[in-house]
Amino acid sequence: MSAMYWEDVEIGARRDLGSYTFSEDEIIRFGSKYDPQAFHIDPEAARRSPFGGIIASGWHTAAIWMKLAIAERARGGGASPLLRAGVSPGYQDMRWLKPVRPGTTLHYSSEIVGKVELKSRPSHGIVLSLNRARNDDGELVFEFTGKGLVQRRPQ
Repeated sequence: MSAMYWEDVEIGARRDLGSYTFSEDEIIRFGSKYDPQAFHIDPEAARRSPFGGIIASGWHTAAIWMKLAIAERARGGGASPLLRAGVSPGYQDMRWLKPVRPGTTLHYSSEIVGKVELKSRPSHGIVLSLNRARNDDGELVFEFTGKGLVQRRPQ
């Protein structure tokens, strides 16, 4: 697949990034290393928490999104391979809407929802993507708007 520029990106383009099932052992390992709150790492304390049991860290659900997005890009799917000028300038409105319990499978997707021209850097533009994870019941569990810096077509 040939390289794509900012101008080639279509608003409304949607990509399924894949699915991931969270195990209790993995939730505890991730939580212990990166988000050591009791309801992520201690089954007994988690039972006494407002969640009533172990749940995945929101950062864990976000890290899995990144893993799947990079894997999908490597496969050449969707809007890849975009010519990027570096890392994302950030994310907006990251929300964790429902707890992710052991055994939960999340299905991740990304949809292009906007493009922004950069007057300060005319060689690049921003692509806005709405990124989501839904559980097997179709309930929205996690979402955020991503911003990607993408090279514009040379004049």
